[in-house]
Amino acid sequence: MTIEATTIDEVYALGAPEGRLVPSGDGDSIWVAELGSGRPTVFLHGGGPGCTSWTDFWTVAPLFAEDRHVILVDMQNYGFSTQAEAEGPVWTWHGAKIAAALDELGVTGADFVCNSIGGSAAIALAAARPDLTRKMVITGSEPVFEGRGAKTPELGEEGATTWMNYYAGDGPSKDKIVNIMTRLEYFDPATVDDTNVALRYLYSLTEGQRYLGSAPEAWGEPDDLHAKLATVQARLLFFYGKQDIFVQNTYPVLLSDIAPYGDVYLQDEAGHHMEEERPHDFVAIVKGFLDSGTHGS
Repeated sequence: MTIEATTIDEVYALGAPEGRLVPSGDGDSIWVAELGSGRPTVFLHGGGPGCTSWTDFWTVAPLFAEDRHVILVDMQNYGFSTQAEAEGPVWTWHGAKIAAALDELGVTGADFVCNSIGGSAAIALAAARPDLTRKMVITGSEPVFEGRGAKTPELGEEGATTWMNYYAGDGPSKDKIVNIMTRLEYFDPATVDDTNVALRYLYSLTEGQRYLGSAPEAWGEPDDLHAKLATVQARLLFFYGKQDIFVQNTYPVLLSDIAPYGDVYLQDEAGHHMEEERPHDFVAIVKGFLDSGTHGS
């Protein structure tokens, strides 16, 4: 099956904000969209097919942009960021790519709001480049090997084979995106948005996404960030959904014990993408943490 590459105009027509490619080192580039003005606040997305920082944070980004400079970063191989082979431990690699792009943008002392794999990359970045980070919100991430794992082995297996199954058979489709979102990412399937499904489907056809879907080795090897998390100077909020199928509810407490400073918030009736399901609750909790004048503000 031949998968036609999506165009930028198609996602713009569905409401995605205008963006541009920013150099991220070694001839690669990362797609960045910017909204609003104020304190720089970097958003990093999760790792499902078609995920970007807009598809993950489309419900909340405009609310943050009311008084913040929102920087929506699509990690390497996601969205319209260029295809690139991971070199070395993958979270450290992603962190270095994001840092290079932020250097190009002249960003320092930013707050970070991160979902899933974006949180792991952000922790690696914060350990290496404390000048780039102020406070960080980590949701649904598994940066440390100890204690990680899905709610059940069956759910873990389903999550682990998501990419292979999505690109197999008849290939990508909106129906497959809906199945991923309702079974693995959302607590309440009724909150899945048709436009966001269409966007994720389009993004799943891009060059970098097709590359990740081509073989497991394209992902690179995750690194255990235990030692790096223990050095992070930024104040952290580990904000997890109680019904997130990808992690045990004790896991964010474990991360908090490793970090020099880590608050924990476990939200009930919330899955892996709680920012999309409960945007106003998400914004209230996250902005309260980020706007607090405590610890290194």
